[in-house]
Amino acid sequence: KDISFADEGDKNCVSVYMTLPGVHEIPSNKVCVWMTPTTLEVRVVDLQGSNWFYLAQELWGQIDPERSTWKVRKDKLSLKLQKRASARSWDRWEKIRRI
Repeated sequence: KDISFADEGDKNCVSVYMTLPGVHEIPSNKVCVWMTPTTLEVRVVDLQGSNWFYLAQELWGQIDPERSTWKVRKDKLSLKLQKRASARSWDRWEKIRRI
């Protein structure tokens, strides 16, 4: 599954695109997205016979979960993560953790 993002500075949000072939063909209640100011979790149940899960444990900057949105589109999930007023420009959309 391919994931891409774009920082839309003029709109103060980050767009995230998750390529999930066939996601538009499953019932909407099988796609779940949870957001907090610093995390993002996505679960897709029974997508072509398997479950898909994504977790960003620490986003690059803080978002406003109340104003952030997501939509199922043809073969992809589109998310608009609304940045907090103090959020800087994002050159990546989640922090890389060193173990």
